[in-house]
Amino acid sequence: MKKIIKKLLSPILRSYDLRIERNKQDIDALYKLLYNQVHDLDQALPLASAQTIDAFGFQWKELQEGEAMLSDKWFKDNVTNIISEREILIKEEWFKDKDIIDCGSGGGRWSYGLAKMGANVTAVDINESAIEATKEVLKDIDVKKNFILTPLEHLGACLPEGKKYDLAWSWGVLHHCSDFNEAFKQVMNCVKEGGFIYLYLYGRESVSYNEDINLFKNRVIYNTLGSWEEKEQFLVDKANGDKTKLHQNHDIYSPLLNRRLEFDFVKKVLEANGFTDVTRTVNHTELNIRAVKGSMKPKDREMLLHPEHNPSWALKYFS
Repeated sequence: MKKIIKKLLSPILRSYDLRIERNKQDIDALYKLLYNQVHDLDQALPLASAQTIDAFGFQWKELQEGEAMLSDKWFKDNVTNIISEREILIKEEWFKDKDIIDCGSGGGRWSYGLAKMGANVTAVDINESAIEATKEVLKDIDVKKNFILTPLEHLGACLPEGKKYDLAWSWGVLHHCSDFNEAFKQVMNCVKEGGFIYLYLYGRESVSYNEDINLFKNRVIYNTLGSWEEKEQFLVDKANGDKTKLHQNHDIYSPLLNRRLEFDFVKKVLEANGFTDVTRTVNHTELNIRAVKGSMKPKDREMLLHPEHNPSWALKYFS
């Protein structure tokens, strides 16, 4: 009897499975279409851009504590070393009295480290909550400070006429901008001749396109939850119950706009805009890139560090 029933049901089950597969293919196609629109290099989908701005505005106001933030004692104690010896690979003494612009200051962790090394810091961010957070962490450090509330796409119009910087630092920001190409151009344009640019960008090598689509689906789900309580539970579940990782997981799942880039593409853009010595400073699939506008000054070249193997300091948090 079981064999007869199975034989009778088999065509129905096959038809049902085919319908499920077709529906899945249709849904996947829609997600890919949306993903591609969201991550356009010239103009992200406006809804996604606005959502990403709001996501970070909430993050810098309500979720300031977390790993690799200034609330993290190890990170705060080591941030100057991280910047100098693990990120940009320039000796710490180089930074004193340099004019540095932090393009996308967020909670102020990098502005803090740069100022602790004696640099004059201009902090730029699109969110007022980020600017206020950065002001707070810099308030007791005796260096010149400036704060600019603007999208990076409009950076040039907000700087003093003719102002150029010894270093434009942008860590984990450009890939979130509404217009990547314009924001990148504005950051490059504010570097003085012989000055440095330093970028941390999401690398395509780290996450495949299909893996990124699946991550994007989770971001859509997270952003359609109706209350913070539901979102908080989502983040805690993703962290296997660890509530100390709310900041990190919000950073992963909340912003819809997270471009991933190839090193060769970024290198070509830098070189087309007059940058030389384009170097990946960290041995990792993400992109940590240092470059020089024009020719490097001999005294600056003497300040460079050349470790043969420089793994990401952030691996400490994933070991």
